[in-house]
Amino acid sequence: MDRHNTSNGLRLLSMTLSVLMTLSGCSSESVEDQAKKLGQREFTAQAWKAGTQEERGQMVASFLARYKLADLSAKEVRGLLGPSTGYYDYDEYPAYLVGPRAVKSDYGDGYLWVFITDKRHGKVQKVLLMPPVRD
Repeated sequence: MDRHNTSNGLRLLSMTLSVLMTLSGCSSESVEDQAKKLGQREFTAQAWKAGTQEERGQMVASFLARYKLADLSAKEVRGLLGPSTGYYDYDEYPAYLVGPRAVKSDYGDGYLWVFITDKRHGKVQKVLLMPPVRD
């Protein structure tokens, strides 16, 4: 294969991956950066408990800045945020509907904030906002 064909093949692959990521709802933007788009309200367990879904969305960035997620277990997340208000794949994953209810998805009205946890130890491995928060 010559250099021209390799270049065209790589360009096609790049474009295909871009389209697939867009269609699948994947975001290259970090969950922390996505959360900032929801607002900047300080997280406290009391404010979360009393807050509306939209107000809770505004606290996500503060929560992410305050807690080192790899140190938290699903049990500790539930202790801070209460019982799940949404569902994502498994009951073991704490999941919360946050932000404006005008956002519609398969997960409900609002963004679903998901804590993916290790099934063996219950520790948080990754956090998602579904669908990804866009500008």
